[in-house]
Amino acid sequence: MAITLNLEYTPRSPKPDVPFTESSFVRCSTQYSFNVSDIGIALVDLWNFGYDDGPLLNSLGFELSLERGVSHAQRKRAIIEEKIAPVVNELRQLGVRIFHCNHPLFLRNFPQWSLSTTVIERERLDREDVQSSPTTIASRNSYPPSDWVQRWKKQHSDDVFNVEWSEMQGNVYEQIKIPQSVTPVDGDLLVYSKEQFHRLLTETRIKVLFYMGFEAEECIQNSRYGIRNMNQYGYMTNIVRDCTTTYESAETLPGLWRTKVAIETIEKFYGYSITADDLVSSLRISNR
Repeated sequence: MAITLNLEYTPRSPKPDVPFTESSFVRCSTQYSFNVSDIGIALVDLWNFGYDDGPLLNSLGFELSLERGVSHAQRKRAIIEEKIAPVVNELRQLGVRIFHCNHPLFLRNFPQWSLSTTVIERERLDREDVQSSPTTIASRNSYPPSDWVQRWKKQHSDDVFNVEWSEMQGNVYEQIKIPQSVTPVDGDLLVYSKEQFHRLLTETRIKVLFYMGFEAEECIQNSRYGIRNMNQYGYMTNIVRDCTTTYESAETLPGLWRTKVAIETIEKFYGYSITADDLVSSLRISNR
């Protein structure tokens, strides 16, 4: 079954009959046709922070147990419940394969785990769990002095991330779950690495990925199963704009500017973007 999609991008070059200036770099669309069987949905790091059953350390309380604050957790929960969950349910019904891309710790207890991984992959993961990776110290010149470098980097890390809090908050990760509304179901596949994802995509003959999840400029792009790695294999790696976000700051929050820049970065380097409604409506038309 064929589908025609209008995929969007933000140009960085001149357009005919338009002044060549930054205000002219307006999101545009281009048309592609695929088979529905070519398409897969990659759900990245959907976690239950901010949910009633979300990770919680009694010593920190609800607010300080969150990753990047209350507003961030609330925004992600709203995106999961109001956008990702209903869209994914409909896409399944329309014949689109769903991939849950997440850490092995959060995937292993689902029945789809044994169907998504090979014996060799599971054995390799078990070995990685019990073997500590050696610490690699990058070789560097004698200047700037190494003790000075270590001091300023340590202070910078503590200034930005509050190392004492970060180490405490890190203990919540063993409590993380995939929210019930987006939990894997029969037919979904579970992904933990680029090599395994590539194997699954090769076996299912999928070559076009639409990413949903978090964070737009970190794990969506740079995790082992993220856009950058899968794009290097040659897959078309697109982002669903209203099914992602990232943590903002006081300066960027009013316009969600970090999220928007991350989306434009994906459009620039790795693929295209689309809204959830446009993706679903195009599939509905093809299904008539």
